[in-house]
Amino acid sequence: MEHNLHYNVSTKFIRYKHMFTIENQVSGKVFQTKGKDNILNDALARGLNFPYGCQKGFCGKCKAIIIEGEVGYVGEIPSGITPEEVAEGMVLLCQCKAKSDVTLVVAELDSVADIEVRTFPCKVRSIKHFNHDVVQVFLKILGSESLQYLAGQYIDLIHPDFEPRAFSIANAPSNTSLIELHVRLIEDGKFTNFIFNELQEKSLLKIEGPKGDFYFREKSKKSIILVTGGTGFGPVKAMIEHAIETKSRRMIHIYWGVRDEKGLYTDLPEQWAKSHENISFIPVLSQANSAWKGRTGYVHESVLADFEHLVDYEVYACGPPAMVKAASNTFVKRGMFKENFFSDAFEFSFEGNTL
Repeated sequence: MEHNLHYNVSTKFIRYKHMFTIENQVSGKVFQTKGKDNILNDALARGLNFPYGCQKGFCGKCKAIIIEGEVGYVGEIPSGITPEEVAEGMVLLCQCKAKSDVTLVVAELDSVADIEVRTFPCKVRSIKHFNHDVVQVFLKILGSESLQYLAGQYIDLIHPDFEPRAFSIANAPSNTSLIELHVRLIEDGKFTNFIFNELQEKSLLKIEGPKGDFYFREKSKKSIILVTGGTGFGPVKAMIEHAIETKSRRMIHIYWGVRDEKGLYTDLPEQWAKSHENISFIPVLSQANSAWKGRTGYVHESVLADFEHLVDYEVYACGPPAMVKAASNTFVKRGMFKENFFSDAFEFSFEGNTL
């Protein structure tokens, strides 16, 4: 049995149409849906950070107030919301579907302080070797739950035989229980050697997260420079995918520094640059051979060569500590404000042989 709830439905909504418009009065963000999935899934799939927890209608973390429009539940109204709350126009976004245009009120997550760190059991869905020292791992969170995070954050990967190891999340924070990691093989690193050479599909692991204050600042209007080294591309990928999903029109300049052409383990940046006029991509090789016709040297130096002033830019730097430090020191001299520099340095040296 399907339960429909009506809240201040005006005549402009009493009509049939193939797409409904959902507007959050708090943020002013708008998206469209066919009403086939619940409103939470539709919002997250479009890059909006609506809050959620269990996604089963029990915890109540996805509550929102409907100002105008019609929504419906399949089956009984979930236990995570009381009859009194329903009478006040409140709904559970993880369970209700749009039946008309809907105006709602919900506080979207926009900082790491808004998101609870949790532990999830997961199963290895797939393993793909990008090149000789980078592997892509997809982890499927068990059950119907998902990890809520901001683009750029990381998780701790937990295996009983090793110390927990931090890996950046490489896919956008849409509503999926799949977590993508880009893992670089570290010499004498026990955990990364295990992942690279021994980890099998369907293996069981745990993740804990999200963690870290390296994340995409959506409210800013400044143009963006992304400086990444090696597998620092992983969280950059999550940020770009999120920007594309949310239809951001901010100018985005990607600089990816690697040792040689093998280090450019995916052609996604080239695809983004070709498909989106607000995205540019510059690969930089530090040990290029004679056949390479592109940029060479240190990646931060290519940024300095292209931008005389950095006062109007936000910079996100992710990769080896030396790269991040060089970028921060030199970019400030070009006018970049320190508060506009966000970084995540991959500190391998402090972890010894526990990797």
